[in-house]
Amino acid sequence: MTLPRPHEPNWSQIAGRYPRPRSKRIYIHPPLADSLVEVRPDLTLIIKDALARKGQLRRGHGFFLSASVGGDPQFFDFRNVEQTYLSPKEPILFSSLPQSGFDHRLTSLTVPEPDGGARVHLYLSITNLHPTLARSADWFFASVEDKHENFYVDINEDYVPYDQVLAPWLNGMDLEHRAIDSSSGLLLDRQGVTIVRYEAAPGTSAAYTAQVGEFANILQFHMELAPGETKKIHIEIFDTVTGRANDLASIQNEIRLDETTAIERSRQVWNAALTGKAGIYVPEQIIQDIFDTAHTNALQLIAERADGSALPGQGGFNEYMTVYSWEVSAYLKMLNRLGYGDTVKKTLQYFLSTQAGSKGPAGDIVSPEGSFRAHIFWMCETGAVLGLLADYYLTSKDRAWFGEHLPAIVQACEWIERERSATKIVQEDGTRAAHYGLLPKGRVHDWPDQGHFFFSDAHTWHGLHLMALALQEWGYADAAKYTAASQDYRACLEAAVRRATYSYPPGEQIRWISNEAYTEPGEKKAVYAIDGPACLLDTGILSAEDSLVSEIEYYMRSYSSMGDLFAVKLPEMEDAALGKLQEQYAGSAIDLYYVNQAERIWHRVWSLRGEREKALRYFYSTMAFSTTLDTLHVHERFSPQLPWLSPWQPNGSGNGRVMEMILNSLYLLEDRTLKLLPCAPADWMEPGKRIEANRVATYLGELSFKVTRSSLDALQVEVQLPNGIQAFEATFVLKNGYEIRKVELPPGDDQNREGRAPEWNGTLSGTHLYLQNPPQELKLLLRLSEEKGIA
Repeated sequence: MTLPRPHEPNWSQIAGRYPRPRSKRIYIHPPLADSLVEVRPDLTLIIKDALARKGQLRRGHGFFLSASVGGDPQFFDFRNVEQTYLSPKEPILFSSLPQSGFDHRLTSLTVPEPDGGARVHLYLSITNLHPTLARSADWFFASVEDKHENFYVDINEDYVPYDQVLAPWLNGMDLEHRAIDSSSGLLLDRQGVTIVRYEAAPGTSAAYTAQVGEFANILQFHMELAPGETKKIHIEIFDTVTGRANDLASIQNEIRLDETTAIERSRQVWNAALTGKAGIYVPEQIIQDIFDTAHTNALQLIAERADGSALPGQGGFNEYMTVYSWEVSAYLKMLNRLGYGDTVKKTLQYFLSTQAGSKGPAGDIVSPEGSFRAHIFWMCETGAVLGLLADYYLTSKDRAWFGEHLPAIVQACEWIERERSATKIVQEDGTRAAHYGLLPKGRVHDWPDQGHFFFSDAHTWHGLHLMALALQEWGYADAAKYTAASQDYRACLEAAVRRATYSYPPGEQIRWISNEAYTEPGEKKAVYAIDGPACLLDTGILSAEDSLVSEIEYYMRSYSSMGDLFAVKLPEMEDAALGKLQEQYAGSAIDLYYVNQAERIWHRVWSLRGEREKALRYFYSTMAFSTTLDTLHVHERFSPQLPWLSPWQPNGSGNGRVMEMILNSLYLLEDRTLKLLPCAPADWMEPGKRIEANRVATYLGELSFKVTRSSLDALQVEVQLPNGIQAFEATFVLKNGYEIRKVELPPGDDQNREGRAPEWNGTLSGTHLYLQNPPQELKLLLRLSEEKGIA
């Protein structure tokens, strides 16, 4: 008897396991903006200078409600909010929040200004929900300025669940009120710069009030609404946080944008930004929406400066001057793949500028000269920047740019070699030090541990390795020197890893790899699940096929933090005070998972090893619990007990990782072998569905493909391969036991003299195809049938 195959892990099965997190910070500003606009779930918003020219100063704007006429303003209750974008590719936010018998629907968006800024438009629609009674109430709009820390429960707001702090909202900005009529007007600062323009429905009584309860200097709107009636308040917030001014006379003569027109103007901005780039299409809408949201948000995390360079933000509450090179490289490399090389090049201008006067990473370095040092102090930062510079060149082939910056590139390579030379210590007995040829002892990442961590060296080696490839391709005269340096570095790292590999735990007969050259078996330093063997798999120091992989996985599952859905369960919050605060909000101990980094690695490894069930579990758990329930923004850590925690949301590196996981489901390029659909869910290839990628950049050129299940028994495959592909593999795992029985090459320009199409000369094994030296353009018709005995 043949048993039916079990259903694969899917979205519904996995996403329903835990409550999904909520969005506490939703960006609505356009690409490359230097003023960041984040809408909060209680109908308030924060505007800040992305380039930190205003330090920690924040400008807050927001709506408040008094349920009774003459009552004090109150926050809207964010716990009841519904938040959604117009679409993942158009970050125009709709917030819906019923309170005190009124339904409130807020549309939040930005529209570009001629000077490069962006004006915020807020359209608040208010509906009286009572079926028979007219009702009156007061609505308020506050404009305040204060330091970041005063708006939040803790200065490190990313690690505290969203909560409301009243104090900064009580002292409104001292503005000049210029009424146009009883329901419209402007608010200006003392230099005559317009801060806010407002207009409410006819019949509204609007006033700028010096004091209402505890609130000072606040706009007040008194409305009377008939049963079921809807009225609207339109607020315009001018882009003045960064010092921009405006002309009052022209503003007074401006025609106001109605909501429909404003939405269309904002959509045009995003359509222009996204048009003409690579296209990715998967037939599962939630996965497509996650990809598109990460893609769009990645562009919002880059702020252009006056000199044309740009700062890549990591997200969270920080301005973009807080640059994490290794972290942001995750999404900048994805933007390279998607065709945004010109945008990425703006950030590279910034990274290159950090070499002058660099103080180097936090470690026992010989000299900082030649290193790249952005904001953060990790030992791998120079290697991360080198890898990013190489990635841009290898995908863009921008020879002029590479030649222009060759001196800085070579200096960074020399910095790595100089630091490694200092650790090539040979003992008196002729043996090499355990850290021979590695970087000096230093700070591995945000955790305070210092040492010779393999995470630092694996990522530094990988950056040097990519740059050696770039130097060779560009034709640099001394490219062979850095190819040899990369090979030597890898050999030293592999030797250090072998020395740090032990039989442990006792009696288990498995090999255990330390995460640091001098760490004893079982000793816990830093975050082993992230900076341990996973980083060796991530960078290719260990291959997915290595026999060590199954032993590493066994140890991680049995003795560390890996489970079926998450790879990294943190033992505790690294900041004890914040940990206690989190538990106070939860009312109990919490589970805290660091999401998407290690899961991304294991998903790729299992995909290459053909371990589909495990790979798909991590795929769907990452998609579900690394993204928010309402707007699908990526965050850094997940707690089932704290849905409003959402640390570092939105999250730059997380954007890159979820996009990479989705792309890795579609294709992997390994040693000039293109692996098509290595782990695409079987549901994606049901009849009538298609998977498509257009003009995705690789180091060998552009890749395009389309896989269409045209009928129950036919699958059409079209692939445009980049140059230099030596082998083509494809995996088609289908539902209900359907497998490939025959491969046909449709007639085309390459048909023979008799008019017959050429025959398939590759290998076929049910769910897999393999073809050596494929043509650049490949069209296949796969004939399918159901395997006997399969239900």
